Amino acid sequence: MIPPIPAGTRQLLLVACTVTALAAGALGWFAAQDVRPSCTYAVFTLGTEAEQREAMDRGYWQAVASGDCAPPHARWRFWQG
Repeated sequence: MIPPIPAGTRQLLLVACTVTALAAGALGWFAAQDVRPSCTYAVFTLGTEAEQREAMDRGYWQAVASGDCAPPHARWRFWQG
């Protein structure tokens, strides 16, 4: 007959499973985030910081559309090597 698991061991096992599940979830969320590959493009703009960011973003997407830059993809694709 299999002896029962002591209460302290059950609690430790529950905590270990919970921590493992949370860590796996956090890693999965991190791996699924979109990242932009290295790309060089030129943008000239004057204006506020928000307008400059918008112009840089627009320039990036124009470079993607023209084939000069790769589109963003999930971070885990970098881990494949």
